[in-house]
Amino acid sequence: MRREWLRSFLARRTAPRNAMPYIAATLAHAGHDLRRAMESGHPTACELLGLTATGSVYVGRPNPIEALTATATPARATLLALAVLLGAAEDATGRQTWRNPTRENGAYFAALRDWGYPLSPVEELALGEVDATPSPCDDSADEVAAADAGDDAGATADHDTDGEDHGAATDAGEAAATG
Repeated sequence: MRREWLRSFLARRTAPRNAMPYIAATLAHAGHDLRRAMESGHPTACELLGLTATGSVYVGRPNPIEALTATATPARATLLALAVLLGAAEDATGRQTWRNPTRENGAYFAALRDWGYPLSPVEELALGEVDATPSPCDDSADEVAAADAGDDAGATADHDTDGEDHGAATDAGEAAATG
């Protein structure tokens, strides 16, 4: 399903407006996934663009994506650069990606989400975003604070400040006496 969406996404005339930060960050990071795709001739990017991959860079044949850049407008060239990076990221994902997502996996799925791809629950796990801190404009922050205060009150009810435990031990004693 994701590759289908990517094919449709990359058939556009131009890259999304916010694609350049992803492109720049991915190139600057120069991760293993990108280097591996470069050495293998970008087979997944070729597939997503509907091109026939020519194989590794070491075979000496020109890459079909490179050939497209000769006549591409700047906007189309940006989309082709994005296709190369998305192809590398897509090639590096698998059925177990969510278990140990890399920084690249998280950036990839976050970018897809930002561009309109509906992430599955498993793909959301690969984002690696677990932030339970409420934002300043989050209305639920007061509810969280009230719940926390209630939990604290419940925790101190069993332990008075007189040093004696009146809660759980008393309940256990009553259960033993009546049972």
